[in-house]
Amino acid sequence: MNDERRGSFYILQGTTVTGSATLTTTSFEKELIRLWHAHLGHMRQKGMAILSKRGLLGNKGTSKLVLCDYCVFGKQQKVSFSVATHHTKGTLDYIHSNLWGPSGVPSFGRKRYMLTFIDDFSRKDWVYFLRQKNNTFLIFKKFKVLVEN
Repeated sequence: MNDERRGSFYILQGTTVTGSATLTTTSFEKELIRLWHAHLGHMRQKGMAILSKRGLLGNKGTSKLVLCDYCVFGKQQKVSFSVATHHTKGTLDYIHSNLWGPSGVPSFGRKRYMLTFIDDFSRKDWVYFLRQKNNTFLIFKKFKVLVEN
């Protein structure tokens, strides 16, 4: 590469590579492509390549578009839960529990949490109201004694 100086400007002389070689771009060009990608509503790489070939992006070559975080997160899909495969044969074989709270408005007994136990076979449910969340294990032990008797 030969440099020429004309006044206070340097003119860089380079070579053109043809064929299957990839074009290397400077960090400025990569940043420019990233900005255009964001300004165009996170357009995909194929659309960016078409605009670049038409000379609408202001750069002379197309570099590989690095996917931004927003594009990666936006194109993720939620995986659905599998169908439950448990089959209960009798009461108290399988118990579902849930702790809800804190409630914005306390009950008349000044309790803000609700703990439920539901039998999967009979669908019988037990509901306990708690003042504090840390009482959950104590209530569970009382529930266990109750159903074992």
